[in-house]
Amino acid sequence: MTIALSARVRPSRLWIVLQIAMAAVLLSVARWLFQASAAGGPADALCYLLVLVCATASFVLVIRALRPRTGLRIDVTRLGQIRLVETYPNAEAGLPRLSDAEGKVVQLRQGSTLWSSLMVLRLQPVTGNTITLILLPDSMRDDAFHALSVACRWIAARQNHHDALSNDLPPWLS
Repeated sequence: MTIALSARVRPSRLWIVLQIAMAAVLLSVARWLFQASAAGGPADALCYLLVLVCATASFVLVIRALRPRTGLRIDVTRLGQIRLVETYPNAEAGLPRLSDAEGKVVQLRQGSTLWSSLMVLRLQPVTGNTITLILLPDSMRDDAFHALSVACRWIAARQNHHDALSNDLPPWLS
């Protein structure tokens, strides 16, 4: 396996701030609904239920944002194979927890989003559930973000071309 690209991904601070901001919005909505339900009326039970849902969602978002995260290393080969290797929380230290021979080999799935300032990668190992990675520019170096975006676009285009070719074949030949 010849590595064409290796990118170290660290937890995005911007994503953590966005999650905490959303939690604050939900908490303020819960407070507003609670104050609105104080006026009374037949919809009190619904208002209290919405207050509970908003407050719970806010709490869950804060817990998710503050949990400890590990870094990742994404290796892309020249053939378009992607491998994920989990690293220590400080991914910049370059101390992988797993050896170079280990890691998950994954495939880029449909539904991935590749924008200039956001990548949502839907990756699926051979066995297991789909892994969704949300990558913002602050989660890696600028040149690595751009290179990974280009590599993922190339892999997606190659997969689409392969799917188009296989759809043209009669069912008994595929």
